[in-house]
Amino acid sequence: MNTNTTYQQVRQKGSHNSYQRSEGYDDQLLYWRIRSLEIDIHNSNNKDHWPAVNGDWYVYHTSTDDDTSVNTLSDALDVLMAFHRAIPEHEVITIWLDLKDSFVASSNQTPQSLDDLFANKLGLDNIWGPPNLIGSENNLQSAINAYGWPTLDSLQGKFIIACTTGDLASPDSHLNQYVDNGATANQRLAFVAPDLSNSNEIEAHNYAIIFNLSSSKVALSQSVFNAGFISRAYGLDSQDDWCDAWNNQVHHLASNKVNATADEWARTDLVNTGYPFTGINTSLDPNTTEIGALFAIKVNSGDLDGESDSCYFQFDNNPNAVDTTLTAFIGNPESHVNSYIKAGLMARASNHPNSSYVAMLRTGSNGIRMQFRLNDGDDTFSIDAQIADGVNGEPSVGINTPMWLQLSISNGGKTVKGSYSTDGTNWIFTGQANTASSLANQGWVASSHGDGEVKWLFGGMQAPSTGQAIGDNAAGVFISSSAEAASLGPKQSKYQCDNN
Repeated sequence: MNTNTTYQQVRQKGSHNSYQRSEGYDDQLLYWRIRSLEIDIHNSNNKDHWPAVNGDWYVYHTSTDDDTSVNTLSDALDVLMAFHRAIPEHEVITIWLDLKDSFVASSNQTPQSLDDLFANKLGLDNIWGPPNLIGSENNLQSAINAYGWPTLDSLQGKFIIACTTGDLASPDSHLNQYVDNGATANQRLAFVAPDLSNSNEIEAHNYAIIFNLSSSKVALSQSVFNAGFISRAYGLDSQDDWCDAWNNQVHHLASNKVNATADEWARTDLVNTGYPFTGINTSLDPNTTEIGALFAIKVNSGDLDGESDSCYFQFDNNPNAVDTTLTAFIGNPESHVNSYIKAGLMARASNHPNSSYVAMLRTGSNGIRMQFRLNDGDDTFSIDAQIADGVNGEPSVGINTPMWLQLSISNGGKTVKGSYSTDGTNWIFTGQANTASSLANQGWVASSHGDGEVKWLFGGMQAPSTGQAIGDNAAGVFISSSAEAASLGPKQSKYQCDNN
């Protein structure tokens, strides 16, 4: 590990307007190795007549562009905690909280209620913020000069929150409202991250140690770095803009280009291990691996559907059909793949292609579904998981967002209940199936729907011991190494930036 490397000594990929990407928050974190995410919050949406949510905020970009994978800030934090429960010692996650509206006391949308929401949802011990830094210093800039940034090792399992929108020039700015013009900056759970237009602004407010830059201002990041502070740049949607930010020592490189297979230049991960960070003026051990058990299935198959299946199955045999519950998280590319690729938990009578089975599955972009074949050779039936609506009538999360799945098997292996979870703790029932045969083979299944080789990620339970391709045109391999499972593969030299 890189025990002495600090948060200020690495660069990392971030997603811009993360809630609008095809890939949900958890897959950005788990599959695409991103640890820098954006959440934009609003008090309400007058255009669509959404009611104010007491002590909470809606998540969307603008009233005319309100597509989102999470309805409220509470929903977003639940989704982040689902990942935290999957990989408890994950590398530090930075949340960029864009404060779109002023604070409103009448609806309990105040700076303190915002901090309370973060503490209640993420856990106070899981947040590294101004109170952890300030020590005996009077302001945050002095504290950084005195103590420096924490090491990455000390930040494992933590969240850092930085509030954005505008600068600190006006006492009425959203950022100054949050910290009472600096008076409460040392006590708040989040840092303020003002925009920069020139280098003189870096030390103009001693309570700002993180800065937010548009793609046209990345040259200022060199001065931010030299001052010992942190910069983020957004709008890096071309290789030229990305490398400009990279070479100017931007710490957080935020892009709409989440899928690193489609846009190979938009990467900061270590190619051998999927470790999400790259050193700035320092070299990380190329074999550095994030702590946490992670597995993968690379599958090239037809479909898990109809009267006969084509898939890869990693399973254990439960010959006595003892009642059991399988619980796992599943990682999905979610973009640039067939919408009906499937993977998840399955209980199966045998490994014959037409065997009876019950499965709880994630798909490429068609949501969570429970599938079952009640008798050998029958057709397959399915139940789509239902997502609850919020008070505004919109789904609490997108249909592809949940990463945690569960199968509860009872009655001699013939009764199976399927559920999913948005936060990794609270389970939402999807359906029940009763089969004629005992489903003794139980574990993880993956299929690629004729879309070539697809990698799926798995974890959250002991890995099943036996793997087998099932059906026509099916091949696959099970990966038990966390580093190999997380790796996004090699990065071609033509996609490297000059200052690597």
